[in-house]
Parts: sequence; C-alpha cells; structure tokens
Amino acid sequence: MQRSFILLVIICIFLIGLIACTSQEKPFQPAEFTVKLQPNPLDSTLTDIYVNNVKKDQSQLFITLPGVEVQHYHQAEFHKGSVYVIRRKYPFSEFPDQWKDELWKYTSMKKGACIYSSRGMDFRVSPQERNIALVSDTTLYFIDATDGSTITHFYPSELSNVPAKDLQIQPLAWTTGGTFFWGSLYRTVNIFTFFRIIAETWEVDFYDVNSLNINSSDFALNTESGMLVYSNFPVIFDVDTYQQVKRSKIRVNLYLYDLKSGESKLLATTHSKEFKPQWLSSRTIEINNPEGDGRIILSL
Repeated sequence: MQRSFILLVIICIFLIGLIACTSQEKPFQPAEFTVKLQPNPLDSTLTDIYVNNVKKDQSQLFITLPGVEVQHYHQAEFHKGSVYVIRRKYPFSEFPDQWKDELWKYTSMKKGACIYSSRGMDFRVSPQERNIALVSDTTLYFIDATDGSTITHFYPSELSNVPAKDLQIQPLAWTTGGTFFWGSLYRTVNIFTFFRIIAETWEVDFYDVNSLNINSSDFALNTESGMLVYSNFPVIFDVDTYQQVKRSKIRVNLYLYDLKSGESKLLATTHSKEFKPQWLSSRTIEINNPEGDGRIILSL
C-alpha cells in the first residue's frame, strides 16, 4: 500500500512538472543558424546567401539572388529550412529614387514568394513562422507569414508613456516559444522604452527606461526573462569624439537591470571602452574584458 502511494505521488509530480514546462516559454536558447551575405565573385549584381550552422561553424551556400538589400543591418533570417530576405526593387530604371523593399521567403526547394512590400522595412519572423513583426516608417505591423496580410499594428504612442516626439520603433526579437515579441523605442541612439507584446491577445507591456540613459550600441536584453545588461558608455557620433573619450579614461559601468522590478546591480567597471554584452544563457553573459583585451564570461 505504501509503495503504491509513493508511486502515485511520483507520477503526480511528473505530470505537474510536464504541464508547467509546456505552458511556459522554453529556456533561453542561442541561435543555431545565422545568415551571411556575400557579393557573388563573378557578378557584382548578385548576392550569395549562406546559412551558417553556429554549433558546427560551417557555412553552406543557400541561394544566389539579384537585388538583395545588402546595406541593411538585418537583411535576412533562417527558419526551419527557409530564408527570409529583403530585396530592393527599382520599378523604373530612369527614376532611381522610386524604390521599394520586398520581403521574400525562399524554401529549402529554392521556391521564392514575395510576402510584403513597402518603402523601407525591418522584420523579425516568429519561431513557428506564424507571424512576422515588421516595422515600416513609424508603424509596427504584425502580418501573417503565409500571405502577408495585416493582423494588427501599433504606433509609438501605443507602446510607451514617455512624452517624447519623433520616437522610432526598433524590433528586437521573439521569445523562444513565440509567445512574446520585444522591441524598443529610440531617438538617435538613446533608448526610451522597451515593450513586450503578447502574440495571442496583442496586449502590450512597456517599460520606460529614459532615465537610465541607455546607449543603443552597448546593451543586451534577455527576452526570456526581461533582464537587461547595459553600460553608461557615452554617445559618440564621430571619430574625434571617440578619440577624446579614449584619452579621457572615463569610468564606464556595466549594470544588470530587471525591467519588471526596476532593480539594478553593478556588474563591472572599465575605462573608456564599451562592454558589448551578449547573453549566452539565462545566467551568463559575455563581455569585453574590462581589465584587458579579449572577451570574458560573467556568471550572474
């Protein structure tokens, strides 16, 4: 009788754990594949698109295309065997200013289809390839990944309480399970707000951080936990200012900040250089060595 009771308790604990794991986001997972663009060596009008297996450190040519927007900082993504890429089209060769960007999807069979078109865009595809978060002009759209139809959209005023004008929307990332989408509002290089949108209901949570004076070039957000690592490295717009900062030996601090609770913790200090933090897991980050060259890993 006692053995049966113990067995029943173990089964119940297992089932409860299974339900809890499936109802929440998956733990932090680094990217398994990245996309790299290179000019075609034989034709300057073409771009070779490679898919890189991060774990194996191996790259393979996926497809070669004309008209790829190579100047974009986030030109392409790889999901479940398909590549999503921005292509720039010039409908009239005699009017080079009349261009538009198109978001294309290419399957593993190299079959391509245009999903969305607008004049300038930035995008992030959800892990399940159901929705795409796409910024065009000053609007954040969520579109159907199959046909590009608009599901909903948001303006900057709906994503923040900061009374500032001319704020731009920066798409950041989906969570691993695709439950939430994260982004930020910025002006020039200063971040004013981080926001999180629930994909099923399109409810918005936002966290105003304008008082922290976050430089958009030196931060990393863990989208699974809402933990932010950032420094107070000064904003730099030109080479002369950069050289002046290097000579000044200014003190630069690295902080861990909980967006949900507002709690802050000093992690490291250096002088006149950026930390360039990167999340490796839910409890570890990689940063520039504050006391020398190279990179080091910090456990939080």
